[in-house]
Amino acid sequence: MATRKAAATGAVVRLIDATGSSAAGWKSAVADAVKGVAKDAPDPIGVEVVRQWADLKAGKIATYRVAVRVAYRQRLSSRTLS
Repeated sequence: MATRKAAATGAVVRLIDATGSSAAGWKSAVADAVKGVAKDAPDPIGVEVVRQWADLKAGKIATYRVAVRVAYRQRLSSRTLS
């Protein structure tokens, strides 16, 4: 009888730095940053806001800006784990 060996799979959590901006607010700026790294971080699991700042125009906030660190899960193949 043939037996199949279960393939070992796993994942690591990686971090990627990004920036985002929006005229609508901080939440939209964070969403912009996460969207910007979607190709490199396809399975995001969390975001840390590292820095916030804003551009002013006539004494009012014109653009909200953020620097974030996006955590994402990277799948490992069984070959990587051996």
